[in-house]
Amino acid sequence: MAANPNLSKGAMRGLTNFISDLRNAPNKENEEKRVTKEMAHIRKEFKENKNIDGYQRRKYVCKLIYMYMLGYELDFGHMEAVTLLSSSKFTEKQIGYISLGILLNESHEMLPLIINSFKEDLLARSDYFQALALAAVCNIGGKETAEFLAPLIQKLLIANTSAPLVKKRAALAILRMNRNHPGLVTPDSWVERLISVLDEQDFGVLNSLMSLLIDLVSEKAEGWEPAVPKVIHLLYKIIIQKENPKEYIYYHIPCPWLQVKLLRFLRYFPPLEDATGRRLTEILNAIFAISESAKAGTINHKNALNAVLFEAINLIIHHDNDPALLKQTSILLGRFITAKETNIRYLGLEAMSHFASLSNETSVMIKKYQDTVLCKLNELNGEHEIKRLRWLLIDYLVSLKDADISIRRRALDLLYGMCDKVTCKTIVAELLSYLQTADYNIREELVIKIANLAEKFASNYSWYVDVILQLITTAGDFVSDDIWFRVVKIVTNHEDIQTYAASTVFVALQNRNAHETLVKVGGYILGEFGHLIADNPASSPLIQFQTLHGKFATCGLQTKALLLSTYAKFVNLFPELTQQTQEVFRQHSSYIDAEIQQRACEYLNLTSLNEDLMQTVLDVIPAFSENKDLINSNSSGSAGIGNEISTPPSNTFSSGNNSHIGGNTSQLDLLDPFGLGVSSPSQQQQYQQQPPQYQQPIAQPQQFFSPQQQLQPENYQQEVGSPFGSGQHNNLLSPTASSGSPNTGSTGSPLDPLAIKIVNAYKRLCLVNDGVLYEDSIIQIGLKSEYNGAQGRIVLYYGNNSSFPLTSFNTTFESASSTLQLQPQSTAPNIQPKAQIQQPITFSCTGEFSESPTAAINFLTPGKPITIHLKLPIVISKFFDPLQLNSGDYFAKWKILPGKPVEIQEVFKTSKPIDMAHFNKVLSEGLNLTVNKGVDPNPNNLVASAQFPYAQNPMFVLLRIESNPQANMCRLTIRSQSAVISNATKQLIISHLS
Repeated sequence: MAANPNLSKGAMRGLTNFISDLRNAPNKENEEKRVTKEMAHIRKEFKENKNIDGYQRRKYVCKLIYMYMLGYELDFGHMEAVTLLSSSKFTEKQIGYISLGILLNESHEMLPLIINSFKEDLLARSDYFQALALAAVCNIGGKETAEFLAPLIQKLLIANTSAPLVKKRAALAILRMNRNHPGLVTPDSWVERLISVLDEQDFGVLNSLMSLLIDLVSEKAEGWEPAVPKVIHLLYKIIIQKENPKEYIYYHIPCPWLQVKLLRFLRYFPPLEDATGRRLTEILNAIFAISESAKAGTINHKNALNAVLFEAINLIIHHDNDPALLKQTSILLGRFITAKETNIRYLGLEAMSHFASLSNETSVMIKKYQDTVLCKLNELNGEHEIKRLRWLLIDYLVSLKDADISIRRRALDLLYGMCDKVTCKTIVAELLSYLQTADYNIREELVIKIANLAEKFASNYSWYVDVILQLITTAGDFVSDDIWFRVVKIVTNHEDIQTYAASTVFVALQNRNAHETLVKVGGYILGEFGHLIADNPASSPLIQFQTLHGKFATCGLQTKALLLSTYAKFVNLFPELTQQTQEVFRQHSSYIDAEIQQRACEYLNLTSLNEDLMQTVLDVIPAFSENKDLINSNSSGSAGIGNEISTPPSNTFSSGNNSHIGGNTSQLDLLDPFGLGVSSPSQQQQYQQQPPQYQQPIAQPQQFFSPQQQLQPENYQQEVGSPFGSGQHNNLLSPTASSGSPNTGSTGSPLDPLAIKIVNAYKRLCLVNDGVLYEDSIIQIGLKSEYNGAQGRIVLYYGNNSSFPLTSFNTTFESASSTLQLQPQSTAPNIQPKAQIQQPITFSCTGEFSESPTAAINFLTPGKPITIHLKLPIVISKFFDPLQLNSGDYFAKWKILPGKPVEIQEVFKTSKPIDMAHFNKVLSEGLNLTVNKGVDPNPNNLVASAQFPYAQNPMFVLLRIESNPQANMCRLTIRSQSAVISNATKQLIISHLS
């Protein structure tokens, strides 16, 4: 490239002297004095000297930038930098762009002032001016800049008259816009012109262009197919014909970074079968030949060579269509996994893991390394040699004992991919042995993979049960509920192993240090199938009970609750244990935890009723539905039982039907996702994901009362003298009345802990304006909201909890009602580890609505895409205006408002003792309702009112809550001018007061 004629050869002496003074300052105080003096001088010059020339302005701005870079605050000089942009001299314009790139960011308030300067320089005939403007757009250009300048920059990129210097920067500017502001760059209309830029002779332009093309193709590959032959031609030109500029040869490797990008681009398309495809095969063979013939060089030479080689291997694995290339790949990978360099070994293990997941042919290629060791293992009889070769299977092949944990993780993935029915028992045995000494950073993943392999390749379920019990014994803290749920499901569905499972678990429970997870498994299996081993004197019913109850005191609340269910089962299976179990129930009928207390009381009542009812309720659970588990089709190794397995359904004790198939959590109603009705949040959090029957107390409510106590519609009496009228339900709150269901957590869907956490977060945010809406190990989503009349604004904060970036991040929002309109702003496409971004959303309410808007958060993690569906806590009560009414006004409005459907009445039972002060706080502070004192003379009742002013006509919302503290029963009556408002308000009140 020709030298820039605009560059000045003269240096700024004043700037040089000033920098020398600061560097030579003996201490910080002298430096600050010098800086203060210089700032005062510059401020004076800018303010008083109206004839300051470009040289002086450039010099002063440079001094200010230098002081700013040293950490001193700068509150002036920005406009002087903007003035430099309008100069026709390159040196002055250059300093202006440099200073603004340091002082401003993409959200700075001054940025709109300089967009026109960007545009003027982009339209200038000088390549250097265009290059400066493009560099500034890349550094500080925000969304407004991108919207305004994107079409112009696109024209610069595809124009035949643009210099390579400009095209390179234009491609990078568009790349940054597309990453930071997805959707602004729409290449559909200029795909052909952009592909034609691949004919450019300048390799710098091609390098920048390929970065842009890879980013665009990763979003949508359709339409870019015409670029594939051009990309293959470029590879052929570089690798086979060796036509490339000398300045792009890096340690004897021609254009390695361009080669990498070209090969990566091809991975987004299927293999070609024509002459172009054969040319690609020739190129890949040439890459392999170069790697084998290359002599030992410097580390930079090796890095460049291996970068190209690994990208070629990834392309071959992606295409999976050439047996000869696949065979060469297996040989190379076998060499890489034994290399001394950690990075090479890591990449080799990772590539081999992907390679092992391809066709059966590639799996055989890789397993030859394993088979060599296994054959030797079968030929030896010496215990020492067998032990040595068993460790060789682990150490030599997959480096499970490497000092670098990343190597160990990749080795585990590889061994997982290499496993089959022949070698499964050997590999699982070695992994179980290794688990005893494995560090804690890898144990959880190791446990998941062992459990997955044991189920996937189990020749008989007895062996599978043994493996899981050994897992629990060795690393019980890392065995998730999903894993032992699978054991429960398999044992329940296969009668042939129920006796073996009960016997094996009983023996394992004899260990004094049995893990709590083992107690859960034992409690479930013995409760269901303990009768199968009861004939053995060593495992008689009493001994089974004593064995389990011996662990009771040291268990957590969740396990205690499960064991109480087991004891109830024992009463049905072994009547001789009635006295012992009922004594336990009596001891815990006043337990401090509400769930334990409720179970103990209800089981005590249940086991005291007639035997037929008890046998019906406590019958053996039927087989689970045989849903296809993704675990058995998962071959990636990165997600197994812990991520994809379906948990057992959460129905109550069976009464003869099979209607307990688990629901789909993707269709949750966030106000009541599992049909929990009126369960308390504390109970939902404590008792998550337990097997059926062991989650919540059981039996229908009427079964705990005599026939005289059961509610009959004809027994409802009218309440004489009530100002609210004589509705037919007024006597519902008598002490003899029963709730809809005391079993608040068992209606047939699996209690997923994360979904319950989402429910609780949503319910809380319906009452308050800020908090955490969602959180897991990968992402945290926080929320802040504010409301001003019919307008509102929420800000979602997305925090990356993981150690890897979240890419392709985007969100979509949907409102089910046309009366609630959302206007979200866009987000950054990537979230770096431990970083946070935010997304403001404004919305307006023009009428009543019942459903909260939904959000779908999409992003990519290494290995798989993730979508999170959430409800935003924008509810009708957020738009209520509190309305204070006296008794006369309240009843006057109450009588005017009509009955059904805009009057809604609902009876519910509270999980805790009724606290009217708590009710008042929820209604007034959380739901924007005014609790009107003195309207209802009964102290156990309350009335409240509000106004919804944002419909075509203002609407009143009136409600009455009648309570019976002795029965923990409440009846809610709501009247309004809209059935939508009445229903939405009812859902909110019941979900928070029950």
